[in-house]
Amino acid sequence: MSEPLLVELWGFLEPDIEVVRASVERALEIELTLHESASIGPYYFAPLCASHAELTLRPNRDPSYDLDVDDPDEAFEEPDFPDFPVLLYVEWYATDHSCRQAADALGGEAQLLLVE
Repeated sequence: MSEPLLVELWGFLEPDIEVVRASVERALEIELTLHESASIGPYYFAPLCASHAELTLRPNRDPSYDLDVDDPDEAFEEPDFPDFPVLLYVEWYATDHSCRQAADALGGEAQLLLVE
């Protein structure tokens, strides 16, 4: 797929990724699929509205972080947002479709942290 036109980062205060997953699935009427990555650990993924966007839900904790050895400043994947234990990346490939409004439904559960 080509480069996204826009990337949004949403943060959830709820620390349990399974609770967040269920909430996102309900709000967006999608099903997230569990994946495993050596570089980011376990995460959930789903397309939104065919090929208009891709969603990646993951913990904010760096999977290689070792509490006993590593610097606490290196614990988070997104260190600018340490108060949000679960993150949702939304990569938009089309920004003028109604599914974009559907994603705004996340505002009741999450905070929009960043738009690039």
